[in-house]
Amino acid sequence: MKITFKLPFFFTCVFGLLVLMGCTASQNAGSGSGTAAQNQPTHTTVYLVRHAEKAPSSGAMTDDPALSEAGKKRAQVLRETLAAAPVSAIFATKYKRTQETVQPLATLKNVPVQLYEAQDYAAFAQKIKAEQAGKTVVVAGHSNTVLPLMEALGGKKPLAEIADHQYDYLFTVTLREGQEPVVKVQQYGEPSTAPAK
Repeated sequence: MKITFKLPFFFTCVFGLLVLMGCTASQNAGSGSGTAAQNQPTHTTVYLVRHAEKAPSSGAMTDDPALSEAGKKRAQVLRETLAAAPVSAIFATKYKRTQETVQPLATLKNVPVQLYEAQDYAAFAQKIKAEQAGKTVVVAGHSNTVLPLMEALGGKKPLAEIADHQYDYLFTVTLREGQEPVVKVQQYGEPSTAPAK
C-alpha cells in the first residue's frame, strides 16, 4: 500500500519541528545566561558619610551635640540622595550627630540604625565584608574616622583629610571579590564653606 502525504501537511510538520527546535535552543540559551549571571562576582556597596553640621558644643568632655538646623537639612538631603539605593543596613556611632544624620534615611528604608565602635576600623570593616556581602550599607562617622575606615575596607582615600568645616562629602566604596575596591567621591547638599578668619 502506498502512503502519500499532502504537501500542506508536510510543510506544517516541518514548520512545527523548526518551532520546537527554536524553543529548545532559546531555553538553553536562557539557562546559560542565567548561569553566567550567577557566576558574576557580587559586589558590596558601602556609603561612607561624615555626620552633618552639629550644634555649637559646650566644650564639656561629656558634650554630645545634636545636629544644627543646617545639619538637619543636610540629613534630609542625604535621605533624598540615597532614596533609590537598595540600602539594607545603616550604621552610626554612639553620638547623636551621626545617628541623626542617617535617621531620615533609616525611617524611609524602614531599617534600624545599628551602633558601631568608631575607632575599631579593622574589626568593623571585617564585619561589613562578612555580614553585608553583596548588599548596600550606609555608615555615618566623623571627620577623623571616615577615611581610616575606607582604608580598612581596602580603598584608597581620595583626599588627605576631611577638614572640620567639611560636611558635604559622600564616599562610595564598591567591593568586589578578587578586585581592588573602587572609591568614588561626591558632594551633596549645600557646599561646605570654610569659616571666615
